Amino acid sequence: MTATVSAAAKGTNLGTTHGISRIAHPLPCSKTLHLSIDSKLSDVALVGHAVRGVCACSPLSEEAYGEMEVCVVEAVNNAITHAYRRQDGFKVETAITLHPDRIAFEVSDFGTSIIDFAPRTLEFDPEDIGSLPENGMGLFIIETIMDEVSYRTEDGRNTLSFCRYFTQSSAQPVPSRAPDLQVTQ
Repeated sequence: MTATVSAAAKGTNLGTTHGISRIAHPLPCSKTLHLSIDSKLSDVALVGHAVRGVCACSPLSEEAYGEMEVCVVEAVNNAITHAYRRQDGFKVETAITLHPDRIAFEVSDFGTSIIDFAPRTLEFDPEDIGSLPENGMGLFIIETIMDEVSYRTEDGRNTLSFCRYFTQSSAQPVPSRAPDLQVTQ
């Protein structure tokens, strides 16, 4: 896996949660982390951990961290499973961007594109596990959790983009006093 960060994070240290330092700050500009993994399902967990790390720098709640991780992991799994038919040796790229008002994700591949991308409507009884569909749950989950979802193909590159806005329901309270500013470069 390769990773690059486009800018340094700075802000108020809120302590550590599950080994992840939490930094709260109003972002004056967007910060993006770019990840690239091989098309192996065994590498997907690395992307999930990176998502949690970036979420720790946002006002999202810990519950929302898990939701963001599930969505990105589902998108990366879909790229490997459907675009590349579970074949190793191909690139799956993920961009995680922390904006002042939202967190955005892009998962890209160069494999088979999605035909007729449209919002999913699945009919099943949530009380009956046997009625859950075998396919289509990943995009359904992403569309249910995220505020915006889109898909595009340009020059052979397929990109699923989705974001979550920071709202009162998804954010943790940020202390009104900023004790010590921590600048990382």
